[in-house]
Amino acid sequence: MKRVGIIHPWMPQYRTTFFANLSAELRRHEIELHVFYGDTPKEWKERNDSSQPLSMLKLPTRFIQVGNRTLSYKNLSQVRRSGPYDLLVVEQAIRNIETYELLARRGIYDRIAYWGHGRTYTAPKSKFEEGLKVLLTKNADWFFGYTQGGVEAMVKNGYSHSKTTVVQNSIDSQSLRDDLQSITPEQIDAFRLRHDLTHDTALYIGGIDEAKRIPFLLDAAERVYDRNRNFRLVIVGEGSLAKTIRDKSTTNPWVVHLGSLFGAEKALALTSARVLAIPGRVGLVAVDSLVAGKPIITTRWPFHAPEFEYLKHDHTMLASADDLDCYADTLHGAFSDDGLVERLSRNCRNDGIAFTAESMAIRFTEGIVNALSN
Repeated sequence: MKRVGIIHPWMPQYRTTFFANLSAELRRHEIELHVFYGDTPKEWKERNDSSQPLSMLKLPTRFIQVGNRTLSYKNLSQVRRSGPYDLLVVEQAIRNIETYELLARRGIYDRIAYWGHGRTYTAPKSKFEEGLKVLLTKNADWFFGYTQGGVEAMVKNGYSHSKTTVVQNSIDSQSLRDDLQSITPEQIDAFRLRHDLTHDTALYIGGIDEAKRIPFLLDAAERVYDRNRNFRLVIVGEGSLAKTIRDKSTTNPWVVHLGSLFGAEKALALTSARVLAIPGRVGLVAVDSLVAGKPIITTRWPFHAPEFEYLKHDHTMLASADDLDCYADTLHGAFSDDGLVERLSRNCRNDGIAFTAESMAIRFTEGIVNALSN
């Protein structure tokens, strides 16, 4: 039986179903999977959405600050004891110091693969940093890209297209669909009454931190409320800027902070809103939007995550100019046009069918099988 190891940077809750599906798919091909993961970085830990599955091994992790960059080193002793592996899959990131150790000491794997964005989407990077990422990836035996755009970026930089897989990054959308379908009208009415919500309710869901442009969102929402006293903004999530949200909600009736919600509670919040308001980084929330039929109102910000590719302007979302007044106008306008929101919602649900953790696991399995036979 072939053996594959995956070292994931940390273990967010949304990844656990994917790994369970991937393990089951690989067993059908007589491939054994071991998953390792590191500690949650500080900037993500405050989101309170990490998991510690008993079926996976957590690696001791050190975080090292170098200037404005945080490097990570995961102790590989458990990986060595569990090896060797026919294929080892690691994150495509230059911040992981243990990756360089793996490249220098190939004793625990026959082949190595990278899994990542393909290019840097979410922050400005120097030519050196981007060049180093490309150089590392070119030395890999396979590349698993989150999206088509990431794979195309690597191919453009000289990586062989025949050694790539588009995994189509997703959440456990089937569980979300089941939770959405279980919500009753009575539950929605009670939820809206409890939080003083109206027909004109927008939902923010995600991390409460700088990458999501929370101050920008609050300023825009306040401008919408000044024009429409029925407007409400529900914020679901935790993070480093949660206190900013809590302070705002104590003196403003239009903003409601519910903290982190999962499962049926998350589905209830989604069902009770008309649109998602996310002016900053749009990532996997794109799948939430498509599955729930809640179009995202965002901006043409240059640092959206790869999953932003799943959305199309004026088809499944609206993207204003990257300007506070323009964003407030677009968000306000969405509540003034029921036909527009209904059309976007239908398109979201239709497009959302393609994104599941199950199909992601099948794609990843096909890539692993090909990488092992390459």
